[in-house]
Amino acid sequence: MNVKHAGILLIFTLFFTAAQAKHNSDHPLSPEDWKEIMEKVVLLENSGLMPTLLPVIMSNRDILQLTDEQVTSFRAWRKNNYTNMVNVMNEIIEKMVQFRVESLRPSVSSEQLISFQSEIQELQRQLLVIKLSCRDLVMKSFTPAQWENFAFVVSDNPRLAGLLSQDNPGSH
Repeated sequence: MNVKHAGILLIFTLFFTAAQAKHNSDHPLSPEDWKEIMEKVVLLENSGLMPTLLPVIMSNRDILQLTDEQVTSFRAWRKNNYTNMVNVMNEIIEKMVQFRVESLRPSVSSEQLISFQSEIQELQRQLLVIKLSCRDLVMKSFTPAQWENFAFVVSDNPRLAGLLSQDNPGSH
């Protein structure tokens, strides 16, 4: 595994480990490598249809007043889905970069690019299925009070706060 792939894996480890929700200064990446990885993560997150909820939830579990059962359920979800999700995310990132390179090659046909794009979309669908399984767990387990606390937690994050409707998301 090269340094950049290890870095991508590291960034997702940071996102999904509540104890290390911030930048881990013990990693082997240079500041330039770290910046490139963060740009790729932002690109991937911006291209997704739904945000990654678990890192926010787990890093704010006290404010959200999660029960021990909820924490255990979320950790079990992470244990069962984390590796597959990271692998799919890494593959999406690699294919998106490769697509951009291939799109400027005169020898690559439009049909090849359409096929390539279909591969990326299938990977995005796979990622969405994984994220939806987390969403389902959150939707089934959050109480109305936890939804209110969640709205407070994300109120300083325009991307997430803007996604919450005026209605309580857990009441639908």
